[in-house]
Amino acid sequence: MNNCFLVFTACRPGFYKAFAGNIKCSKCPPHSLTYVEATFVCQCEKGYFRAEKDPPTMACTRPPSAPRNVIFNINETALMLEWSPPSDTGGRKDLTYSVICKKCGSDTSQCEICGGGIRFIPRHTGLINSSVTVLDFVSHVNYTFEIEAMNGVSELSFSPKPFTAITVTTDQDALTKLLTPASLISIGMSIGTDTPYGTDETVGTVEALDSI
Repeated sequence: MNNCFLVFTACRPGFYKAFAGNIKCSKCPPHSLTYVEATFVCQCEKGYFRAEKDPPTMACTRPPSAPRNVIFNINETALMLEWSPPSDTGGRKDLTYSVICKKCGSDTSQCEICGGGIRFIPRHTGLINSSVTVLDFVSHVNYTFEIEAMNGVSELSFSPKPFTAITVTTDQDALTKLLTPASLISIGMSIGTDTPYGTDETVGTVEALDSI
């Protein structure tokens, strides 16, 4: 009786086999690598990640950059925000958006989350479309809305999340929760990142509007 022996060749560094057996070695997907032989999965490069459900054959991806080109529209009761997708999607298609509302005093470095007073339509997190409507403003408050783009690997990164911010200042004699054209003092826009030490604005342009 003849004994048969199968000889499997180990993949050299930079290549991998997703499954054991006599199959051809594959080159590591983009933004991934391996420095050892005989590996079943390539490790992502620094700054790139693989989501839990991403197959080992998929390229490693990274979080997106900040949304762009924020525009606004105001009617008698609401502020409508729209923006363009980020210039860098991180190599993924599962983009969503979040809008974070902060109330700031005269010192813009002293801000707090708006809480339940402000309403967002349809919601402020998990947005598929690049727009949101904001309702129920309070007078004499500086509101900052930070718009973030996220994808399937954003939560795996420890880097600060980039965002585009727009600031709305309201001023109205009567205590009301409606933003009217007359209550708008100014709107400013900036791009920054959240850091452990606060907000780091990397680009800032301000457009001042007189009361309408």
